[in-house]
Amino acid sequence: MIRIAITVQAYEAIVAALPIGSVGYEPEPNAKGELLIWVEEIWCSKLDAIGNPGETYSDVILRLVEQERR
Repeated sequence: MIRIAITVQAYEAIVAALPIGSVGYEPEPNAKGELLIWVEEIWCSKLDAIGNPGETYSDVILRLVEQERR
C-alpha cells in the first residue's frame, strides 16, 4: 500500500462510494489541507492511466464521480 494526498472533496467522494471502514486515512490533514489515504498501488496506476496531463489524483477522482452522476 502507498500513501497519497487528496482533497477533502475527493476523500468524501470515495467514502460515499465504499463500505464504512474500507478507506484507511490519517486523521490530520497535511499542510495543504489534504487528507492522506492509503491505497493499493494498482489504484494509483489506474488513476495515472486515466488522468489528463496536469490532473491530480483528486481531480481524476472528482471527474470520475461527476461522470458517474451523469
